[in-house]
Amino acid sequence: MPDAAPEAASGPRSVGRVVQLLDCLAAAPQGATLASLAQAMGAPKTTLLGLLRGLATAGYAVQAEGAWRLGPEAFGLARAILAGQSPGFGSAGRAALEALAEGTGETAMLAVLTPDRSAMVYTDKVESRTALRFAATVGDLRPIHCTASGRVMLAYLPPPWPEAFLRSARLTAETPTSVTDRRALRRIVAEVREQGYAVTLGESTDGVVGIAAPVFDARGEVVAAIVLAGPLARVQPKLAGLARRVRQAGRDLSRQLGHRA
Repeated sequence: MPDAAPEAASGPRSVGRVVQLLDCLAAAPQGATLASLAQAMGAPKTTLLGLLRGLATAGYAVQAEGAWRLGPEAFGLARAILAGQSPGFGSAGRAALEALAEGTGETAMLAVLTPDRSAMVYTDKVESRTALRFAATVGDLRPIHCTASGRVMLAYLPPPWPEAFLRSARLTAETPTSVTDRRALRRIVAEVREQGYAVTLGESTDGVVGIAAPVFDARGEVVAAIVLAGPLARVQPKLAGLARRVRQAGRDLSRQLGHRA
C-alpha cells in the first residue's frame, strides 16, 4: 500500500507531459529538437525520448533530420475535433442538406471557420447520387479566399477580422483561376454581401463550381455557410437557379436556428 500513492501520481503527470509535448510540437511546425523540447518543458531528455517514441509508434509524431514534428494521426485527430465543433445545427442542419442535395442533384455541405479563423472546415455533407460529383470529406480544411464558403464569412462576419484578413492573409493560387489580387477580392466580397451568396468557378478545385450562402443564428451572427458543389459543365448552365436555391436554403436553416431578419 505505501507504494500506491507515487504510482497514482505518476499517471496524471505522464498524461500531462504528453499533452504538453504535443502542444510544443504544434507550436513548432518547422520541427523541434529533443534538446529544445527538454528545455521548453523542463523535463529530462530520456523521459521525453520515451514519450516521443511512443507517439511515433502511434503516428502522432515523426522524426526527420534530427527534428520532431506532429505526425499524420495528430492532424487527423485535429480535423475530427474541428468537425465536431458544429455550432449546434443538429437535425435541422442535416435536413437542410438532404433537401438541398435532393432538390439539386449536387453535393451539399455545411462549412464553418476553424477556431483560429485560418481556414474553412466541412462539418456535415450529403453527397450527390450521380457518378460524377464533388466528393467532400467531413473535417477537410479549405482555404478562405478562394472558396464560396470562405467568401461568405468575409462578407458577413463583423469587423475587424474580414479587413485584417483581406489586408494581410497570404492569397495563394489553388488553381489557375484562383483570385489572388486583394482589390479584386474586396470587390467580390462586396458583391457577395449585396447578392446574398457567393460563387466560385474552379478556384479552389479545378472543374468544380461552389455556391454558398450564410447561415445566421438567433443573434443574427453568421455561424456557417451552406454550400452546394458540382462539376462545372453541369452546374454552370443552371447557376442562377441553383444560387437561388442555396440562398433560400441558408435562409430556411437560419430561421430554424432562431434568426429573424
